[in-house]
Amino acid sequence: MIDVLTGRTPAKARQVRPGQAYGVEVKAEQYLQITDVDGKQVADFVAFRLDDHAERLSVAHTRSVNGTIMLQTGMRLYSNRRMPMFELVEDRVGRHDLLFAACDPKRYEDLGDPGHTNCREALGEALAPHGIAYDQLPDPVNWFMNVAIRQRGELEVREPLSERNDYVLLRALMDTLVGVSACPQDRNPTNGFAPSDILVRVYR
Repeated sequence: MIDVLTGRTPAKARQVRPGQAYGVEVKAEQYLQITDVDGKQVADFVAFRLDDHAERLSVAHTRSVNGTIMLQTGMRLYSNRRMPMFELVEDRVGRHDLLFAACDPKRYEDLGDPGHTNCREALGEALAPHGIAYDQLPDPVNWFMNVAIRQRGELEVREPLSERNDYVLLRALMDTLVGVSACPQDRNPTNGFAPSDILVRVYR
């Protein structure tokens, strides 16, 4: 744990099971830590401006402003209004995804597994009490997801590089409403074929 968290205790915490999600307010200058409890587990992450849900985290603007699809420590995550929402303060993995949509019911229907739990419905349920509808959810940052781009541009999902208790630490740059899901994908290497828990902590 880096110095910025020394002397701080979590104001909020939740361990999230695969196929579930956690919705939580994170105020400006608070820290959000997302931990891969057992390793090789993806966390889908979305966010909204707390007082105006029309402004939301945008992976397209994040890619554009940073000029890369590979997030690095010190980079910021941007909204659809090109405003900085979070700073990546610490990253114990260094490999995450800004390209894939959240898994959803149609994805599993196409895989022959209708009714499978999925990130999009989990995030929708977690954020519904805050007035966020299913179709308002933006594309996520997929923490710990390992995606390779092959020679002709094909996307190849590989097992995450994250190990037990690896984490990312974010500093909020505005008051936000955040949703974090533990991806339940068990039909490909997204979670090493064995989905497990994600731990979410908010530090004052």
